[in-house]
Amino acid sequence: MTAIVFPRVGLRLAAGLLLGLLAGCSAQSRMDFNAKDIACEALGQRWSMPDSHGVMRGPEDLQGQVTYLFFGFTSCPDVCPTTMVELGRVKHLMGKDADQLQVVFASVDPARDTPEVARTYVEAFDPTAIALVGNEAQLAAMASDFKAFYEKEPGQVPGTYTMSHIAGGYVFDRQGRLRLFAPYGMPVDQLFSDVQRLLLEPTHLAADNDALAACSTRHSGTVAAR
Repeated sequence: MTAIVFPRVGLRLAAGLLLGLLAGCSAQSRMDFNAKDIACEALGQRWSMPDSHGVMRGPEDLQGQVTYLFFGFTSCPDVCPTTMVELGRVKHLMGKDADQLQVVFASVDPARDTPEVARTYVEAFDPTAIALVGNEAQLAAMASDFKAFYEKEPGQVPGTYTMSHIAGGYVFDRQGRLRLFAPYGMPVDQLFSDVQRLLLEPTHLAADNDALAACSTRHSGTVAAR
């Protein structure tokens, strides 16, 4: 189960934060999307990670296309391959615009997921997908920036292990801004609808009409899943 958990606050404070969000983001409905709208949260803004070719990637690279970024590992028995298959279905629905959705896979198991292994894995599902594989320190820093959970757990056979990790994906718009969190198991047609909405947005929004520019109220949330 995937959840976004925020610290407990008093009723008045919570009401104040809600009013601030409504006032700051009134130019664009916060109810337009099926996935959770996290545009006003300071997540995924300062990360860097090498891709499977050794090129350092960061938020500045996620521009021009809608991007779906998720954490996983190549030995994952269910969540990761299912996510890749469902993203493939979204691209199928997009037809000729399929290249406007960029899939990015960030490995939480760099000990086993070498760049070559990770690249082969994602390209088996989507030849255009990008695999990110760094060292433990780079992974920890990136996960922290997204408030993303991952943990190494003992396997059923002695001497083996598996990885628990956040299930779901972070969706960026064409300007490279983190906009949505799509929980694992979200219906394909709903994710397709959200991607289409982002693609229909103007590439450059007027400052006075851009709800995202008004997101001055930031929440330090914790995203956790098992």
